[in-house]
Amino acid sequence: MQETFKPFKVSLVYESNKAKMKIPDSILSAAFELFMNFGVRSVSMDDIAQKLGISKKTIYASVQTKEDLILQVIGSFLKLEESNIRNITSASSNAIDEIININRHILSYLRVMKPSLIFDLKKYYPECWNMIEQTHLNFIREVIEKNILRGQSEGLYRHDLLPKVISKLFITKSLMIIDEKEFSLVRNDLYELIMQLEKYHLYGIVSPAGQEKLLHQYNSTPLQKISND
Repeated sequence: MQETFKPFKVSLVYESNKAKMKIPDSILSAAFELFMNFGVRSVSMDDIAQKLGISKKTIYASVQTKEDLILQVIGSFLKLEESNIRNITSASSNAIDEIININRHILSYLRVMKPSLIFDLKKYYPECWNMIEQTHLNFIREVIEKNILRGQSEGLYRHDLLPKVISKLFITKSLMIIDEKEFSLVRNDLYELIMQLEKYHLYGIVSPAGQEKLLHQYNSTPLQKISND
């Protein structure tokens, strides 16, 4: 059975070239669920209106174009994700626990995300993809840099590493595995690639003390494969 997302409550005011509008959370939530499950190209404004039981005219009272709606949805989602990651960081017992919990959180979205979503955004909605690259990925880079500093202070990561360099390398590798030119992906392939990236990253930076804790963490955190159902 296909999973669906619970509505997210974070909204974002996106300033377009033509107007400054705030889209109701109900429209953002419905569009988000449809985009994640079916991709952005195949979902029409009629589909969103039908899901909400409203007219398309009602949607266009809040947004001028489909691209504006996609920008709002992606922006709201990224804002929520950054809040979630900050909460994970605060609740994690150590640096290794933190990075693994963040990774598991990301994998939970892959279980329901349409594989072509990233490709569609990059090819057909470059402004949306630029927002992800320039804003969100910079946030993730800062999270990784702080995680490395935390791990070094806890004695779990090697002290001969440069956090700024390693965090940039991590982002570069992350972008590579979602590049259709490098990897032709379906959901299980992307899952495996992210798990390999996690192990490649962690086993390259942990200290001897960190290796023991890392093995314990993997053994105590069972993973579920991404379902194709």
